[in-house]
Amino acid sequence: MFDFLRTSHILGQPLAEDGIDLRRKRVVLHGLLLAIILLLLVFTFYNQLRGMWPIALLDVVALLACTLAYFRLRRSQGQTAERQTSVLQSTALQISLILIVFLWALAWQGRAENFILIWTLFLPVFVFMLNGRALGAALVAVFYLVLFAMAYSHLGQWQEGAWNPVSLIRFVLASLVMVFTCYFSELTLNRAHIELQRSHGEAQKLMMERNALMLDTLAKQEKLLTDVSHELRTPLSVLRMKLEALQDGVMAPSSANLEGLLKHIQQLDTFISDLSRASKLDQTRLDGNAVRVELQDFLPRWLAGFQDSAAKKGLQLTQELAPGESCPALLDEASFALALGKLMENSLRYTRAPGSISLGLQRHNDTIIITLEDSAPGVTADQLERLFEPLFRLEDSRSRDTGGAGLGLSMAKSIIQAHRGQIQAALSPLGGLRLLITLPALAD
Repeated sequence: MFDFLRTSHILGQPLAEDGIDLRRKRVVLHGLLLAIILLLLVFTFYNQLRGMWPIALLDVVALLACTLAYFRLRRSQGQTAERQTSVLQSTALQISLILIVFLWALAWQGRAENFILIWTLFLPVFVFMLNGRALGAALVAVFYLVLFAMAYSHLGQWQEGAWNPVSLIRFVLASLVMVFTCYFSELTLNRAHIELQRSHGEAQKLMMERNALMLDTLAKQEKLLTDVSHELRTPLSVLRMKLEALQDGVMAPSSANLEGLLKHIQQLDTFISDLSRASKLDQTRLDGNAVRVELQDFLPRWLAGFQDSAAKKGLQLTQELAPGESCPALLDEASFALALGKLMENSLRYTRAPGSISLGLQRHNDTIIITLEDSAPGVTADQLERLFEPLFRLEDSRSRDTGGAGLGLSMAKSIIQAHRGQIQAALSPLGGLRLLITLPALAD
């Protein structure tokens, strides 16, 4: 019932030029018109049988006017949406005016009939349904002002002479109750309709965002599968060719050649291990083994493990660790060391010798900041945005001589996020890459 009323506000709501909304309003107006025509037809025969020919004539006039409006509405079907909207609006107003004039004439002509003024109480229902709150209120106000003036000027001539000031006051109060009931019912339904539209819009927006996220996820999964296939196919193809060369005697089974085969196998093993570890990061709660770690003590010990590797590559490791400042964090020490190790391996792999890698530690209130930056070469702005994507590597050749499998930075980001931290990449003043890690600090 509420949905019927809500969707029947022909002028109270903007009509959609296409879709279900326009069709619903057309069906509702058709139904109301047919109901009014049927009622007028019944009253016409009823008043003829009673010998009340003037009132029957009024019924016939109103019946003809409503019938013409109905056929005009029927003819609008199949036309453009704009034309149908215009016909719906004008027909709704036309029917309202027909009912108002008909009841005025009926009240004037049948002053001695008991039912005349009582039927006027039902007019606000139809007018508000057809025209909405604003125009409906204006039409009903005009109707009752004229009707009350007519009733007041003919006291004692209605209801077989029993009509008096008390009866008029009762009728006015009853009319006001009906008008306000219709008005606030329409207001409530209109607000409910607006809220429903807002909720529907939010649901549509959420669904679109969810669909976009699903499509993006599927696209990333497809790309990941393609990249993984490429990463596996390349070393396997090299191994196959070298083994076939050994089998055919083209390549001698020397220690150098066997060492090259072993290197490719180790690369495959490393890639598969990293891929397996990366796939489990989203399913593992890293804080299950988390303990309080003093980063000002942990980082120097961790950095010492890379001194030899940096020296062999002609790189210098430096540290700036906020002396005397406590930087406690809740960490799974092993996994966090793994994340930092992946970041350090990336710097060692890409920094040209002679160069430098700097590790920094600071604390700002409840936030701990760890920075790892290196010297040239740097990266472009578009590469900064993709550094943490799985299987993304800076070199276009995808050669393993300088680059890894492209999982290190992605793994590091997942581990850091599992520790309720964040990592960002930027250009370093040293000429290379600057990685900034923020972690929540524990209370001292």
